[in-house]
Amino acid sequence: MPSPTNPARRRTAGPLLRSGDTTDAVIEALREDNPGSELLIQDHGGYLRIEGEDGLLLRRETAERALGRPFRMQEIELLMAGYSGMIALTEESARWYFKKDARTPDGGETR
Repeated sequence: MPSPTNPARRRTAGPLLRSGDTTDAVIEALREDNPGSELLIQDHGGYLRIEGEDGLLLRRETAERALGRPFRMQEIELLMAGYSGMIALTEESARWYFKKDARTPDGGETR
């Protein structure tokens, strides 16, 4: 069984999102915003667990393109039933990450 001291343990983080069209678009945006990273997606019926090794980044502008409409990052909070790892949320991006890190993807402080 993996343990925090086992280096073979996967270091994943990401959102647990309610299923639906908006979540499908967010997954598309996550794929674009995390090139070269494998998205680990587990379908649990009413929600999807989406994780990436060492975390995931979602940019507002990428979500808007995927949805075909304006998107406020606060919407991600309404979709999330939970998340793994830690989260840094700004008006421009959401980042789920494994290590404790006080910086957001755009260089600002976490809230």
